[in-house]
Amino acid sequence: MTATMEKNNSDKYRGSFFKRFIRSVFSIKGAVMLCAAIVLVFSLYDFVILPRLDVWGATPGEIAMPLPGDALIPGNPVWKMNVAITIDATPEKIFPYFVQVGQDRGGFYSFDWLERFFGFGIYNTYTIQPQWQHLKAGDFVTFHKSGMGMRVHQVIPNRNITMITNGLEPNHPLPQGKWEMLLTPLFPREKGDYVAWNWDFNLFPLPDGKTRIVVRCLASAKGNALSIFFFKHAFALPSDVMDIEMLKRVKGLAEENHP
Repeated sequence: MTATMEKNNSDKYRGSFFKRFIRSVFSIKGAVMLCAAIVLVFSLYDFVILPRLDVWGATPGEIAMPLPGDALIPGNPVWKMNVAITIDATPEKIFPYFVQVGQDRGGFYSFDWLERFFGFGIYNTYTIQPQWQHLKAGDFVTFHKSGMGMRVHQVIPNRNITMITNGLEPNHPLPQGKWEMLLTPLFPREKGDYVAWNWDFNLFPLPDGKTRIVVRCLASAKGNALSIFFFKHAFALPSDVMDIEMLKRVKGLAEENHP
């Protein structure tokens, strides 16, 4: 009987606490405080966290310099990412890891457990596999197990890999079962809207046998402001986090100290 009474009292307390919380949130004061908290958190993310991640490891010169994939993006970018790292290895030792990226190949050397949690079906491979060392322009790099990915625009051995998705160029052959994420519901082509973004890997040899890696993503879009806002903030943070982790792990692999 005592245990039942204690449980009932506990349930009543939780219920009353929940009711008080709901009433406080939906009061004028509570609504103002909730909105202020949302604005504060978003401002911290948009003006402090994201700008820092967008340029992780990159110098001002690297951020400003032209790279091969820049000319592929139409219009003015709505988002630009430059992440960079120095690796104590030659480009010839590093490049094979980037060549074999892909959901159905070597993965992306990032948080594959998190990528699997979101249904991407990615498993990283931390050794160089000869069967995945033949990437060329016109190939398709898969990101998701459903077949979504990007086209390869250019491969310069030991120097550059550039991938592109461009909603202004939707009519080109793709491998069976593969598709590009052009976000047509948010950016309808019949209105002249589009999204486009690239993924640009660049390896710069240094005099001491090291290599400077600069990875850039540019994204542009034409559409209503809400669609562009959603597009940018849906992709910016995950791209930053995953690319930064990729560079860290490739560094460890190329320097032969990855766990």
